[in-house]
Amino acid sequence: MKIAIDNNIDDRVDAEIQEAVKARKSFFMYAGAGSGKTRSLVNLLKYIAAEEGYDLSSCSKQVAVITYTNAACDEILSRIGYNRLFAVSTIHSFLWELIKPFQKDIKKWLISKIEEDISKLEEEQKNPRTRKDRTPEINKKKERLLAIKNIHKFTYNPNGENTGKASLDHADVIKMGSQFIHRSTTMQNVLIDKFPILLIDESQDTKKELVDALLEVSQNGQFVIGMFGDTMQRIYSDGKEDLSANIPDGWSRPFKVMNHRSNKRIIQLANTIRSTIDKVTQDPRAEKVDGFVRIFIVSSTADKSGVEKEVYENMAKITADNLWKDAANRKTLVLEHSMAATRLGFVNIDKALGKVFSQSFRDGMLSELSFLMNVVYPIVQAKQSGDAFAVMKIWRNNSSLLKSEAFFTMSDQSELLGEINNKIDDLTKLWGKDKDPTCLEVYQKLVEIDILELPKRIQEVLIANDESSDKIKALKEGLQAPFSELLAYWSFVNDKTQFSTHQGIKGLEFPRVAVIMDDESAGGFLFSYEKLFGAKKLTDTDLKNEKEGKDSTISRTLRLFYVTCTRAIESLALIAYSADVNAVKNTVLKNGWFNEDEVIVLGEKQC
Repeated sequence: MKIAIDNNIDDRVDAEIQEAVKARKSFFMYAGAGSGKTRSLVNLLKYIAAEEGYDLSSCSKQVAVITYTNAACDEILSRIGYNRLFAVSTIHSFLWELIKPFQKDIKKWLISKIEEDISKLEEEQKNPRTRKDRTPEINKKKERLLAIKNIHKFTYNPNGENTGKASLDHADVIKMGSQFIHRSTTMQNVLIDKFPILLIDESQDTKKELVDALLEVSQNGQFVIGMFGDTMQRIYSDGKEDLSANIPDGWSRPFKVMNHRSNKRIIQLANTIRSTIDKVTQDPRAEKVDGFVRIFIVSSTADKSGVEKEVYENMAKITADNLWKDAANRKTLVLEHSMAATRLGFVNIDKALGKVFSQSFRDGMLSELSFLMNVVYPIVQAKQSGDAFAVMKIWRNNSSLLKSEAFFTMSDQSELLGEINNKIDDLTKLWGKDKDPTCLEVYQKLVEIDILELPKRIQEVLIANDESSDKIKALKEGLQAPFSELLAYWSFVNDKTQFSTHQGIKGLEFPRVAVIMDDESAGGFLFSYEKLFGAKKLTDTDLKNEKEGKDSTISRTLRLFYVTCTRAIESLALIAYSADVNAVKNTVLKNGWFNEDEVIVLGEKQC
């Protein structure tokens, strides 16, 4: 007899985490794909506001909530009515607000770090086997060290440009903040006093150094940590490996069993995929229909644009849903930026910057690019549209001159503003008559007109030569791309296109999902669908890691495979490009991931 599904079975989990907070007991809530994790988090916040809001507010205390993206912050804040009891932020914002008052400690930490960096570079310079001249890097570090010693207040913008000499890098804020929490009793006391309750969304991908520091502080009975996550959905290497096994004894560990998102067949596929990892399964909602999953296997030498068009047409027929043919109504997931770059037209920028800057490039946080898009291009657009007020507003917000006391004491302000307006005209002419300047030409013009404080590496980029560092040479090469490539890249990283990366859609959901698996085009080494699908042999390192129970290419790719498949609500199409089509077909059937009629080999030559 079939047991009826209770759509509300996980309500007990909400009650359990609320009781844990009431008892000042930390918890790790295991919440798989589509389980309503955000709903549980919001319900907990509303419970805290109702039960403890007055007491916490009267003592000037808040509940901190760390989320993965700014979009997630906005979603949570809107659902709790922007209640000031809750400090909802990304990890970068959270740590900066915590450490910002400790300016002397920041300075001391930076000096120590740079001195250590210089020592390492000097040791490498002495090594006869190291042919590369480290002198430019060493000199740059020494200049930075000298500048820091004369700075009394450091600045940081977690969501934008960090261009001045006093500004901090994103990576430094994470490392510094985590170390301060880990090593400083004073910082721990400040944290506990300000935020007696700290909730962490997507905890499996939260920086491991911060997680380690917080787990140590959690031993203090006055401090409650609530972690929400799913170890199967850990997709970044800087997250804490095997977080679940490192949760301290005595924590509450509620577990959700429902997937409210996907149709039945998609959930069944997800359960089968993760069965080799942890045996965790989910149930669909009672009213969910079967849904559709298909895997299309094709030679890696095939015409990819033609293949993908054929797949979408096939899916429209299979699902009787013509919206599959409309790019705006499907989400297409690619493994790396390079695959989107080929399809959207920002190949040169990606080739030059993608590997050298990796994370900051993937996140749209590379200051030399984001400065052009967040500051410069909005000025140009406003100028082109004749909106003089918007031009001056943007410039005023980003001009050190207008913020200085000297400007307000000048007798010829109007003359200066007229001169600035002429210079902005000069800048805007770069785009005149359908021109497409290179990004480097834009920076050259910005240096010439000198009205904005530019990213700190730009001067080095403009005079870069063979002796420059790899990063500076990469920046110069990338900035030589047409500005239209930057526009295409920016649309992609801000999710304004049909494409997203496999990693970039964590926590999101879409009615129709296409997953493109193409190792050859991706060119990466952390993930390999060819190895996962049996089309490529495992290396000795892969076998060694698997034998020792370490994270491996296979385990990383399997987790990513799970994450991508579980984004789909109604229907899912997987497109596997392979050097061995038959091997892929045999593997997916043998593993029980797909039925025979769900596997489609495209192209007569591969049959």
